[in-house]
Amino acid sequence: MGVQLLSGLDPAAVAERLAQWAAGYRDSGGSGGLLAPARESAEHWAVTIRGVGRDEISQRDLADPGVLLGHGAARDPAHQAWLSAGRVVFAGGRRVLAQWRLHELSDLRALDDLTGVVLLGSEPNPDYDDRFPALLSDVVRWSARALGPVQPGYDRRRVEVDWLKFEAVFADDRGRLQEWTQALYPRLARIAGNAKDPADGDPPH
Repeated sequence: MGVQLLSGLDPAAVAERLAQWAAGYRDSGGSGGLLAPARESAEHWAVTIRGVGRDEISQRDLADPGVLLGHGAARDPAHQAWLSAGRVVFAGGRRVLAQWRLHELSDLRALDDLTGVVLLGSEPNPDYDDRFPALLSDVVRWSARALGPVQPGYDRRRVEVDWLKFEAVFADDRGRLQEWTQALYPRLARIAGNAKDPADGDPPH
């Protein structure tokens, strides 16, 4: 499996592609195949991300998402995250393990390292050590049989630009899709510009 590096993102191209997708996602998508969770009436799956685990993220991690580059491997990886216009589903094949209705969420945020999303049922309270469910990409392992040193991007959580589509659908549900789209390019430019040298830092453990 190949990897995508944050430092290699083309912010303009990615922003344009995501804006085009967001403008027409309701008219595209499909059933997701035989191993997809059952759909509700008139529902279709707009996004599927495979190789996903579930974990929790603390308020401190939300305040500094960059630390998640060194976050441990998510529990039970190799599941899938499914997104429709009405809900997020964490599933193992057809079996729904957890789901979140978009209209019941306070917020849905893609992590700044583009390795997952966090689902907030309420606004973080600074007086409590709140933890929030998160769906996270799995770690792309470097083969022990491969020759040479670990290549950049391996032994780290997989970067998936499609996590931003979860944000887009949530923004659309709240009537904020235009504002989200307008903020996308500067956000991606900041993410790419702030990306660390992929050879630096400690890999997940």
